[in-house]
Amino acid sequence: MTQPLGMSDFFALEAGEYLDRLDALLQPQAPPAAEELVRLARALRGSALMASQQGIARAAMGLEALARGVREGRRPWDAATKQITIRAVDDLKIFVRKAASWNDADTAKAEALASQLEQLGGRPSGQVRAAEAMGLDAGARAFVAREGAAIASALDRAGRAMRANPTAHDPLQQVLKALQPLRGLAALTDLPPLPDLLEGIEQAIGEISRTSGAPPAGVGDTIAELFQMAATSIAHAAREVAERGRPDPESAEFRKFAGLLVQFMDSEPDVVAIETVATIVRRGTPPGGESARPATLGRLELVSHGEHLRQAADSLERAPSATQRELRAHTLASTFRALGSAGGGLVAERVAEFAQAAREAVTSGIAVNQPARFAAEVRKAGEILSTSGTSDDTAIAAALAGVALAVRRLGGAAATPAQPPPPAAAPPKAAAPSAPIGAASSPDLAGTWTRYQQMVAAGVGPASLEELIAGTSGHGPGVSRANGEPVDIKTLLYKGASARQRAQELREAAKRASGESLRAIIDEVCDLVVLAIEPE
Repeated sequence: MTQPLGMSDFFALEAGEYLDRLDALLQPQAPPAAEELVRLARALRGSALMASQQGIARAAMGLEALARGVREGRRPWDAATKQITIRAVDDLKIFVRKAASWNDADTAKAEALASQLEQLGGRPSGQVRAAEAMGLDAGARAFVAREGAAIASALDRAGRAMRANPTAHDPLQQVLKALQPLRGLAALTDLPPLPDLLEGIEQAIGEISRTSGAPPAGVGDTIAELFQMAATSIAHAAREVAERGRPDPESAEFRKFAGLLVQFMDSEPDVVAIETVATIVRRGTPPGGESARPATLGRLELVSHGEHLRQAADSLERAPSATQRELRAHTLASTFRALGSAGGGLVAERVAEFAQAAREAVTSGIAVNQPARFAAEVRKAGEILSTSGTSDDTAIAAALAGVALAVRRLGGAAATPAQPPPPAAAPPKAAAPSAPIGAASSPDLAGTWTRYQQMVAAGVGPASLEELIAGTSGHGPGVSRANGEPVDIKTLLYKGASARQRAQELREAAKRASGESLRAIIDEVCDLVVLAIEPE
């Protein structure tokens, strides 16, 4: 039975074939086809890189540099050049045969060969160096043009299929398959807006694939229009790469595609129709059984989410155009939606609060209008989650609460707690007496306690329900002073410096608490964060 080929065996066969073709190309007396010489040298280098044969790849790079020099006229093809090239091919054949037993001496020989060939090839022109820095030689531009046309064709077919049947997901898989070759291009990140185009297409396909049940009316036409514009945009960008070396990041086609994608993402409903969940279940059990309950976020998931948020913040800040910035910001909305429904637990609740605040910032346009500040808060949240493997849940939850508050304040409006207590209606204040007991005390909870102690020292008797009822007569509902003056309930809340002082007290108490008492302390600290920023 024939044994399957290993990576080294496959590399030996593939590299041997390229070297044989190079050898045959160099045999005739006439000068070889320069483009074919460059192509075979580049293919040999790529094969060596795929097989992790760095030394052979380095030598092949030198041969490619010499071939480019011949093609661009910097090195004449004469007898000496021909002899050097033939000897280089022979050396590469020896390197390939020794690939399985490669050592440091072979690495030094490969480096010396590469340096010699690069010197003989001469220094390329500035335009060629710039193209090579992005990996955009003639072959790479042709590759982008060819794959871009293939993606546009797949999108066009998928758009027509989705217009006829919005529930048909097979065409979507064909589009994803067509995206893969261009996704693997190393220089793709240097060709804006192509990365954002591909990301937007994948994002739209992900949203379409997640929908279930009967699609709303007109969704097929919406998807078809989006895919048609995506096809137009990517075909236009690929054609510009082939002709000019890079596409226009602010082309009219890309701007229109970005606008359609933003509208499509914003139209995704947050709620589902009741008929899609109208299933009789046992009390306390989700329709999918116990397994349908969202799992609590583990340390690994938190770290993963943190790294993703940090990368997303960097990507948003580096967006070279307003259209790309808007598209990247709205792409984040789905990430925040996923974080907002990721299980239960103390940390997960704070993650959900941050995700909700960030998503509101995206949909309201704050993330696009203030990208630097928004990206800074997203990066801060990512750093908090990235260190969750070495931090305790209390510190993570408190830090995330602060970030969520900062995101909410980007719009200029004061943030409120996730579930604030219902405010109590207070009657209008009566005129205060000239010098009531405790007038010098602060109007917070600590000051109220001080006033109570002063009143006790002044002769106030023990607590009595009858006295309390009698004291509120004629003043309506509310708390009253001993002299009958009503007290606004808001004066009993922590505020400003007193809230910060109370947070410090709770910090010390948290060091000695655990279980439910620790959870209660964390909840109070998160509420104090909001009260601490209010003016006194």
